Amino acid sequence: MEFRYIASDQKTGRQIIDVTTADDVSALVMRLKNEGLLPIKIREVKSSNEKLKVKKIPTRGRVKGKEVAIFTRQLATTLGAGLLLTEALDTIADDLENRYFRGIVTKISEDIQGGTNFSVALAKYPKLFPVTYTAIVKSGEATGTLHKTMGSLAKYLEDSERLKEKVKSAIRYPLFIVCFAFFVVAVIVLFLIPRFTVMFAGAGAQLPLLTRIVVGVSNFALHYTLQFLMTVIVCWLLYLYLSKFYKVRFWIDALKLKLPIVGKEIIQKDLLSRFCRTLGVLLSGGVGLSYSLEISSQVVNHLLFQESIDRVRIRVISGSNISDELRTQKMFPHLVSKMIAVGEKTGRLDDMLKRTADYYDEELDTTLQNLTALLEPALIIFIGGIVLIAVLALYLPIFKLSTAVR
Repeated sequence: MEFRYIASDQKTGRQIIDVTTADDVSALVMRLKNEGLLPIKIREVKSSNEKLKVKKIPTRGRVKGKEVAIFTRQLATTLGAGLLLTEALDTIADDLENRYFRGIVTKISEDIQGGTNFSVALAKYPKLFPVTYTAIVKSGEATGTLHKTMGSLAKYLEDSERLKEKVKSAIRYPLFIVCFAFFVVAVIVLFLIPRFTVMFAGAGAQLPLLTRIVVGVSNFALHYTLQFLMTVIVCWLLYLYLSKFYKVRFWIDALKLKLPIVGKEIIQKDLLSRFCRTLGVLLSGGVGLSYSLEISSQVVNHLLFQESIDRVRIRVISGSNISDELRTQKMFPHLVSKMIAVGEKTGRLDDMLKRTADYYDEELDTTLQNLTALLEPALIIFIGGIVLIAVLALYLPIFKLSTAVR
């Protein structure tokens, strides 16, 4: 097999680029070390058939966050086992079922073999590897602890995905109940009540008030359903358009935090957890505090929080402590500033940030469980109430007619 390698002379530090043959990568690494050379990058010179296979890789596709987390964990493990970066990437790419993701990993490996840094190669795919990811990788490259950095990054991604799954599982059943309730109401209003309305009209009797209300709602739904759906679609499109403007988006983000229960108990806790975990993993990866705050504000993706973090960052650059500045921001509870103050005093700021993120994750999980426990019976009672009203409205005229006949 033919390989192209980049190695460093351990005595002079001179970089050597050459092409040679060997049975495999391990044999070449052993030979170079025996010659006093430190392997940096090794690439197999591929045949034309292999190049054609690479070109057949799909240019479009979708990669889930869970797949990126698994890839990062695998990369951390293989690098920790002593494999070269390109060898680790190629090994992982061979086992990837997602052909689009496999193609990206293969291209990243080829870029590295061509002399590009790992972080620069990753930055070409910002949707897959956001600025948080590339900044941590870049720090790991600079400090020479890439395998440890990838391990921390893998845990960060796994925790983020775990939180997303908790939120999804918490709302899945209530969402099913809501959809079922909508279906039941639609059947009653659009199909059941109109049949009884025809029968009542033929009888010519005065209908009870409850029946007249229910029949009126049914007639309105039958005549204006299409207009209602069109209005909803137009309002949604208008929302998507207006949300592109900074002032409108700022107002929407502020309104989210003012929503009863959901604003403070779910949205704010989620934002605090995301901020603390992102900042903690960036600092543990060796990224500077100022740049870490800048990246964390982008990851939070909430304009009010972004403005607060930016104000803190400007003051930190001027020499202030992050805990003192967070204490002045309304977006951050005193618990966050207290935990960070302890981290600053003990020199374990990244660890305290991760602990704070874990605390808010647990709080969010408890809140979601409690809300779900309350919401499920409330929705069931709501469906039962709708059915009861419909049954009463439909059978009261029948009882009245039967009494009149007697």
